Amino acid sequence: MSDAITPNPYAAPSSDLQQTPSNQTPSIEEALARGYDFSIGELLSESWSKVKGTKGIIIGGFLVFYVVLLAATFILGGVVGIFGALSDNLFLVFVGEILISLLASALAYPFMAGINMVGIRRAADQPLSFNEIFSHFGRTVPLIITAVVMMLLIYLGIILLLIPGIYLSVAYLLAVPLVVERGLSPWQALEASRKAITQHWFKVFGLFLVLGLIVMVSAIPLGIGLVWSIPLMVVAMGVLYRTIFGVLPAAQ
Repeated sequence: MSDAITPNPYAAPSSDLQQTPSNQTPSIEEALARGYDFSIGELLSESWSKVKGTKGIIIGGFLVFYVVLLAATFILGGVVGIFGALSDNLFLVFVGEILISLLASALAYPFMAGINMVGIRRAADQPLSFNEIFSHFGRTVPLIITAVVMMLLIYLGIILLLIPGIYLSVAYLLAVPLVVERGLSPWQALEASRKAITQHWFKVFGLFLVLGLIVMVSAIPLGIGLVWSIPLMVVAMGVLYRTIFGVLPAAQ
């Protein structure tokens, strides 16, 4: 007698999809190859259901960020102004203005990456922490490079023919979180974002057009509605990111 198990001829055929762990996060190449789709209404509905628990972190993070940025700008601006007045050196004032701009960039991009990561963590039902917003300053240089290259390409597209600039401004929406969440280089992140969003560019454009209108309307009654609309936009971007690329497990 043989110990071999005879296959059941009436069993449903197995597939590779069934053998892939459901919690396995695809690589960037796999995510781009498998494709994706979404409904704007369903994505907004899911995002709204996940806003609860994020408002304090996101709005509080914005407030802390702006206080720190204003304080740093005020102090540095005062120092530059004093030295400029004492030396009457326009070059020193010019250098000071550049330093202030660099400081704002160095603070802004890692902060925005942290805000994006809060939305991504919420979309993936991972634990949230206020510290997440300020946890990515170690990637300041690649984030600034990503932002600078992105802005240059968008501005170039607008100057040349307008439409390429509009296309890129939407296509690069997920570049910053890709630098942080997947550790991609600036150009890798820009290209991954562009290739992914191009698959459903008009739908992504429509999503953020609706979100922009929601934010504008919510700002009318003294800006009170922004307490809900800004977290909604952040979480919606996180849900879109998760839909396209998946989310790696949170570091312990």
